[in-house]
Amino acid sequence: MKISTSFLFDRATDRMSTIQNKLATTQAQMAVSKQILNPSDAPDQAAAIQRLKGEIQRQDSHTRTLEVGMRRYGAEETALKSSNDIVIRLKELGLQAANDTLGPDDRKIISVEMKALRSQLLSLGNTRDDSGNYLFSGTRVKTPAFAQDSLGRVQYQGDQTQTRIPAGVERTVQFTRAGTDVFSRVVRDNGDSVGFFDALDQMITATESNQTSKIQQGIADLSQMHNSLTLAQAENGSDQVVVQSQLDVLSETALRLKSTLSEIEDLDYAEAVTRMNKEMMALEAAMGSFAKISGLSLFDYIRG
Repeated sequence: MKISTSFLFDRATDRMSTIQNKLATTQAQMAVSKQILNPSDAPDQAAAIQRLKGEIQRQDSHTRTLEVGMRRYGAEETALKSSNDIVIRLKELGLQAANDTLGPDDRKIISVEMKALRSQLLSLGNTRDDSGNYLFSGTRVKTPAFAQDSLGRVQYQGDQTQTRIPAGVERTVQFTRAGTDVFSRVVRDNGDSVGFFDALDQMITATESNQTSKIQQGIADLSQMHNSLTLAQAENGSDQVVVQSQLDVLSETALRLKSTLSEIEDLDYAEAVTRMNKEMMALEAAMGSFAKISGLSLFDYIRG
């Protein structure tokens, strides 16, 4: 069997080209710290990587939504606690004003503090979250929840629509809260339903004008207001617990997914460095062999 010089030359060239391609691939992998440079290199692994990345993105999106919810709940919690504290103080003032030992002037002094507290409650009713959205306007988040008309009466400007966000398997939590659910109307013994701020204004007027029986009615109204705010606080706290629990689950799931993705996608540097060194040695050996082969020819033999 005859083996021509060109055959040896071509074989050596192909060998060097193969080794150079492998070395280039290894160096490219090390440059980007990834095992797979092109999906065609390993279709099954590439598909698994895309699936995992898609799931991680969905988890991250869900997490961001819940984190926004948690910040909103935090702002709500502060507003609700402050509002409840003010209602408790108003009730204390009401009980003080209902004391028969107080005269008209004493009650007028008490009404001054009541008015200031009422203004604080109105401000708290228009609390905004970190994004500048009103907390208690329902879905009309760009509209102040409460506003005073030309006569000083407080009107609710939001809506009653509630939106919810997913917080676990087949579970949602309330995201927007209507102001009328928090600063809710009071229902009196005679069946009359009176708005939150209307009831406050009537009590302040009764205190200022020395009407003891109406002050007593105001104290009863404040008890209902306190109960409504306490219930809203409890709902807020419950939602926070549920959302935080789901955030913990999402965090653990994301960590597991990223770990799996790393195992498939990330490059083992120790193995890559060892492989590169072997390929470089193989390339040097191939180049050495090529140099010897390229020097072999019939004319060299004849001259020899």
